[in-house]
Amino acid sequence: MKEFMLFIRSEEEPKADLSPEQLQQHIEKVGGYIKGLMEEGKMKSAQPLEMEGKILSYKNGKIVDGPYNETKEIISGYYHLLAKDLDEAIEIAKRDPRFEEGIWRVEVRPVKVVEGIN
Repeated sequence: MKEFMLFIRSEEEPKADLSPEQLQQHIEKVGGYIKGLMEEGKMKSAQPLEMEGKILSYKNGKIVDGPYNETKEIISGYYHLLAKDLDEAIEIAKRDPRFEEGIWRVEVRPVKVVEGIN
């Protein structure tokens, strides 16, 4: 099995406009999806990310805050998956119930294994 990172992208705080009932439904659907993947042995970990944060870069001998992308899109969570190949990881991602809400994007990336890093 290979490892994949799925980065969940959204603009701003997508759950902020949900009613309490819609939020509960979202939590139950996504929680069920994650639980199912854990039971299948496909999910290593998953967590939402806080909306705040910084982008650091190196410029003119200093570490600086920014530059920022021109979009309001942020990475709002991640999944660390196991799959046989990129196609299977994509199929797993397509089952994410977030897509039913139409406000999420998921980036699927293979983890490059480099000996001696960890």
